[in-house]
Amino acid sequence: MSDKRKKIIAVFMAAVMLCTFTGASKVEAAGAADKVKNACVAALKATGNKSKVKYTSKNAEEFDGISYKCEKKIEAVFIVTSENAAYSICVAQSKTSKDAKALYQSFAAYKKSRIDDSYFKTDYTKAEQSVMKNAIYGRKGKFTWYISMSTKNKNIAGQTALKKKL
Repeated sequence: MSDKRKKIIAVFMAAVMLCTFTGASKVEAAGAADKVKNACVAALKATGNKSKVKYTSKNAEEFDGISYKCEKKIEAVFIVTSENAAYSICVAQSKTSKDAKALYQSFAAYKKSRIDDSYFKTDYTKAEQSVMKNAIYGRKGKFTWYISMSTKNKNIAGQTALKKKL
């Protein structure tokens, strides 16, 4: 076989491999988006307060609990929230487990800063304040979530339903 023919075959094989791996990553990304959405919906059903939800998003920038640094490390996210974000669920899949840990820490800081905020008592009703104080967040592998929808027990029920979908 001539060198020219070997080069053509090598280029063809490289192109086939590139197409195969690129297609696989797109399928994985679509699967990740469906997985986080299904987990978010399961948590919403388990916690109740569906009527409070006004917005949904697949954009990490739209949830204040996700730091700018963490936004780049997210593969897929699904968010449901009320107008003032007192009632919200955010489920995210990070690119690595290490990234998920960083996002978990971001959610912890977010909860603390919201409750310690000087506007907390003036901008939110007593019911909203209670919901925000009862917010929970967690992590499982590459997945991280933040749930602020109801009482602590209902939020935990939402977390349990969410984990079953992951």
